[in-house]
Amino acid sequence: MISQEQINENWTVRSDNYNKYVIEEFETDRPQKWLSLIEENSFKDRTMRVLDAGCGPGFFSVLLSKAGHDVTGIDGSEGMLSHARENAAHFQVRPDLRQGDFGALPFEDGTFDLVISRNVTHIIREHLKVYAEWLRVLKPGGVMLIFDANWHLPYQPGPVRDEAIQREKEGLLKYGSGFTHDGSYEYIDSDYEPKNFRVFGMAQRPDFDYGVLKQLPVKEVSFVRDVTQELWSEKEKLFYGATPLYMLRAVK
Repeated sequence: MISQEQINENWTVRSDNYNKYVIEEFETDRPQKWLSLIEENSFKDRTMRVLDAGCGPGFFSVLLSKAGHDVTGIDGSEGMLSHARENAAHFQVRPDLRQGDFGALPFEDGTFDLVISRNVTHIIREHLKVYAEWLRVLKPGGVMLIFDANWHLPYQPGPVRDEAIQREKEGLLKYGSGFTHDGSYEYIDSDYEPKNFRVFGMAQRPDFDYGVLKQLPVKEVSFVRDVTQELWSEKEKLFYGATPLYMLRAVK
């Protein structure tokens, strides 16, 4: 199994490409749609103290800071944080951006109103431990919002992989390139069960995460299996429609 240091380095290598996506996303109308969805599922009537867990290039950190919320972003990848700082400066906001382990947080119990993440939880090894840590730093009644997808399933033999490969072929014909940082194929001719995803096997998400969170002190857990209609570009929908982004919501 690859180490956390290797994961952080991998994301640093990919940070330029991911930051390009974030910059392009800010130039669309999707940030406002993201903000509406987040605030509607947390606390839209007051200023929140927010933890952006695995903040990457800072999309949520910048978005929620622009909306007037008090945001802390934490990430293990210095490359990602470098871009997050650049994006915060560009948009003239000042989230507290820190390098660190989002599974061992340096915050007191009950610090935040909202813990949020996007495309992060698929890299976690010990979901029970990490989700417990995120709940620890939430205030009673605080909300956890997780946005992620079944990124592991296209690497398993079966219908999801078959669909993902077909979509990638169609996407490459239509757009000429996908979203990888080095121009390689994501699914076509890829290996089965890369080390990064072995924790899941054939498990379905968010059902997997729902089961983990039900073991923890939460008042309620719910999810929406597909939130991509207004939050993904047409290119993303074509390439990744086999594994749509879901939203998982938990209340402490």
